[in-house]
Amino acid sequence: MLSIRRVLPCLWLAVVVLAPAPSAAEPKQPTAEENADATFAKSFIGKTYEDEFDIDGWTDLGGGLVAPPIYVHEYQRETDGTYLVLTSREAAKEGTLAPASFVVTDALIVSKPQNDAAFSIACVSASDDATLKYLGEAKGSEGKEWWTDVKRAWEISLETGLIASIKPKGIQCTNPAW
Repeated sequence: MLSIRRVLPCLWLAVVVLAPAPSAAEPKQPTAEENADATFAKSFIGKTYEDEFDIDGWTDLGGGLVAPPIYVHEYQRETDGTYLVLTSREAAKEGTLAPASFVVTDALIVSKPQNDAAFSIACVSASDDATLKYLGEAKGSEGKEWWTDVKRAWEISLETGLIASIKPKGIQCTNPAW
């Protein structure tokens, strides 16, 4: 028979040793502003537009074809430098009487990178073909065309236009000053 006096210290030690300790590596909860930005970005999904898609308070930085029928478009908020990326699927081709139309398939909000880094919608994978289907936050030498020090990266699905966070290993982004 076990004595309760012998079991209690063992149980206490097991609880202390095995209990998960609060970790600094736990993801921080999004702020109210980050939640509002995410809601704002996702509000564009499903919207249809023709030609240009202007957004009040955001500078249109351009974009283009990723691979038929998926397009990417980049915006920057005028007040704080936050980026908004929209992917779209071509819904109807341009005709003689009507412009092409597009449906927004996904949206991504990226806060302004630190001073020594830049956000780019023109990134590739070193192990993939040269399709610019990657987005990244990168830094590098002003004298190099491609920056390989990529801190965060995302991939655009060529089938659906959805944007997914990926590990940045092997991603290269163009130097924005190149």
